[in-house]
Amino acid sequence: MPLLDHLDELRWRIIKAFSSILVFAVVGFIFSNQLIEILSLPIEQTKPRLELLNTTILGVFLAKMRVAVVLGIVTSLPVIIHQIWRFIAPGLLEDERSFAPLLILTTIFSFIVGSLFSYFVMIPWSLKFFAVLNYGLEGLVNYVTITDYLNYITILILFTGMAFELPVVIFILAKVGLVNANMLRAIRKFAYLGILILAAIFTPADPFTMVGVATPMILLYEVSIWVAKLVRQKKIEAEEIESDSEGINKEDELLEDFLG
Repeated sequence: MPLLDHLDELRWRIIKAFSSILVFAVVGFIFSNQLIEILSLPIEQTKPRLELLNTTILGVFLAKMRVAVVLGIVTSLPVIIHQIWRFIAPGLLEDERSFAPLLILTTIFSFIVGSLFSYFVMIPWSLKFFAVLNYGLEGLVNYVTITDYLNYITILILFTGMAFELPVVIFILAKVGLVNANMLRAIRKFAYLGILILAAIFTPADPFTMVGVATPMILLYEVSIWVAKLVRQKKIEAEEIESDSEGINKEDELLEDFLG
């Protein structure tokens, strides 16, 4: 396919992905009140209690918009992955296409697990930590604006969900031969540093949350090393089987020539 046709194909894939996000975002805005109630459950369980507060005219509206957009992105994930797959599938080999459905399901599953981990573990822990930390100052009332709160938890949910995709990304890179287990071990120290930097950028500026997000990412990096090692072993086994098959075919050809 010519370059312009590739660009046109990419444009339509992007349009379909954004259309899906837009449709689900509209649905999310319709049910934004219920979604905000669900997202507010962690802060309602803090002791001492942290109270949500709206301080601007557009505060609630912006909160609803943010929740709607995040829901649109999360629920459109299967559509986005499908569009990416449809774009790159024609350029893949047959054996590479065979593991694509499982890879897509694994990608979605990893994101969901990461998001749930953030919602049920990371967010409650961090909120309880700050509730205790802020308690005790005379005359201080611990209110949290709804926009700040939703910014905090949506960033954590999205970032943790994407962080849990690390083994899947390493699997793809190892499959195409760009990385291997030895390479990942060699850059382990730099990878840990990069993880800490990313956690500091995408999470609120406090050591507790940063370390809490970075720890599972470091564990996932170690899992990724094991994944890369497994991919390499499977590739070696496949090459050995192919080599043995070629050897048998050559022996059969020589035998046929001899008998002929």
